[in-house]
Amino acid sequence: MCILCLATVTAFSQSWQVKNHPNSTRKAILMDSVLISEYVYTEVSELSQDKAYVSRGELYAYINANGKELTPYVFAVASNFTDGYAIVGDSFNKSILNEKMHAIVPFRFADVRLPKNGIILVQSHQGKWGAYNVFGELKLPVIYDLPPLILNLNRIIVRRNELYGMVDDCNEIVFNLSYQYITTTGLGYVRGKYLKLF
Repeated sequence: MCILCLATVTAFSQSWQVKNHPNSTRKAILMDSVLISEYVYTEVSELSQDKAYVSRGELYAYINANGKELTPYVFAVASNFTDGYAIVGDSFNKSILNEKMHAIVPFRFADVRLPKNGIILVQSHQGKWGAYNVFGELKLPVIYDLPPLILNLNRIIVRRNELYGMVDDCNEIVFNLSYQYITTTGLGYVRGKYLKLF
């Protein structure tokens, strides 16, 4: 029965290949050994979640598994989709694309991280960190010294002005910013002592 299941999965999987032109640096895409594009690309990523990023020079766009363009060629930075999201950017700023090819957070951050527990961490050009949710709503203001450490939506360890505290995903204080350190196991260090916080 396992062999039958494996054969079924293999029969329905598609073969994505990138073919280099013999006389130039251009690339084409083959799907199941059939050429689905001309030799127009300078770069082609692997197929990830039925999407790939491609370039025709300096800028990237996204295409689907059939070679149909999903975005225009506007990105200077592109990455593969992971769990429905991809990091993209222009020359100075980054954002996150969702599966509908919409930017979730504004293009004004130096760094962004893929969502964890539905939260996207962002870093300003001044080095401060904050967070948005996957619906594009600001959840943590961009004021923290380090990337917030998300344990869950009710427990997010943050640091500001060299002191640690804990907030929830609405930036409501769980533990004040008064600790020299907070561990992921719930210990807060202050004035030479560890206190059990949670």
